[in-house]
Amino acid sequence: MSFFNDAQKDALLTGRYVCSECGALMEFEDEWEEVLICPECGHSVDLEHYGFENDEAYEALYPSKEDVCED
Repeated sequence: MSFFNDAQKDALLTGRYVCSECGALMEFEDEWEEVLICPECGHSVDLEHYGFENDEAYEALYPSKEDVCED
C-alpha cells in the first residue's frame, strides 16, 4: 500500500507539479510551500491533496480516533 498517488510520485521524482485543470506547471503560493497554484488558470490545491481531484477519497496518513477506537 502506498501513501502517495501516481501524480504525487511523479512530482516527487521530477519536482514538477502539473495543474489538473489546464496542464500548466503549478507553483507554490507561499513561502511555506503548503499550497500549489496554477499561474495560468488560478486553480489551487493543498500540497497534501495534490493528485486527488474531483472529490476522490483522500486517505489520511494516520487513522482517525474513531477508526482506532472502534468496538
